[in-house]
Amino acid sequence: MWSVRATLDHMCAPDSSAPVPQGGRSALDRRTLLAAGTGALVLGGASVLRPASARAATLLGETTAGVDTIAEALAAAATEAWGGHQNGRVPSSALVPVTASVAGSGFLRDDAARQFLALSVAFRAGVGRTLAITEGYRSYDRQVQYWNAYQAGKGNLAAYPGTSNHGWGISCDFGSGVETYGSAAKRWMDANAPAYGWSPTGNGFSQREAWHFDFVTPWAGPQPVVAERTGLLVVRCTETLDGVGAGYVALLGMRSLRHLTSHEQINALRLAGVPFHEVPRSSFLGVMDALSIPRSALAGNADHWRP
Repeated sequence: MWSVRATLDHMCAPDSSAPVPQGGRSALDRRTLLAAGTGALVLGGASVLRPASARAATLLGETTAGVDTIAEALAAAATEAWGGHQNGRVPSSALVPVTASVAGSGFLRDDAARQFLALSVAFRAGVGRTLAITEGYRSYDRQVQYWNAYQAGKGNLAAYPGTSNHGWGISCDFGSGVETYGSAAKRWMDANAPAYGWSPTGNGFSQREAWHFDFVTPWAGPQPVVAERTGLLVVRCTETLDGVGAGYVALLGMRSLRHLTSHEQINALRLAGVPFHEVPRSSFLGVMDALSIPRSALAGNADHWRP
């Protein structure tokens, strides 16, 4: 088992190149912060923020009550700092991968990820559908894109860069009906998510966001890694595999491969402590080879085992 670890080193890094979402009331709307009076310049393709002396308008949605200037927002955001990292500049190696719609945002802090997995299992049992993340972790560069788009009048309200809890890996924008006030999914989440540490903080934003939840449990430091006693791995291929397409996920063991076809299967295994990795095509095939799994076992709905 340990001999295949080297093939799993290439984790997906958060992507900061995605375009700024535009318009529409959806979980992609960035109504997370009333705009501060700040100008922005774009020089040589790099976004440059130039804070002015102007005061923020009324309340800053992703910060604590009474925060109404950029300086206060930055100070409030600093209270959420963890691991010696900077907001929006947390390396992927310090985060845990999760599935998210916005490219490059599928990462959360380890405790937030663990509790999300437990919450997702309960959500499936209570609501009858998969709990989908639209956006999780957000890089500083992506936040600058959102902010500059708003300042240019081309985007929705956006948090000032460095003040969003997305930048700490402790915020999620959820879909699956959670984004709609009055839906069964939203009612269930508001009632049950706090028991898992996830608070519906978007309900209190200056412009309410049904979909926005923050993980509000203080960070207790890195958690010990569960010993890999089973010899099993959940592995997702981030590239296209011949015959099965992109995003193939399998439970791999010595001479065994089972195709996992639902988030519930994946999350239940992860919650039980089975290691999860996202790897490119070459690494996925390398793990198969190291575990003596024939390439012919790679198929949709595969359940392969060879004694």
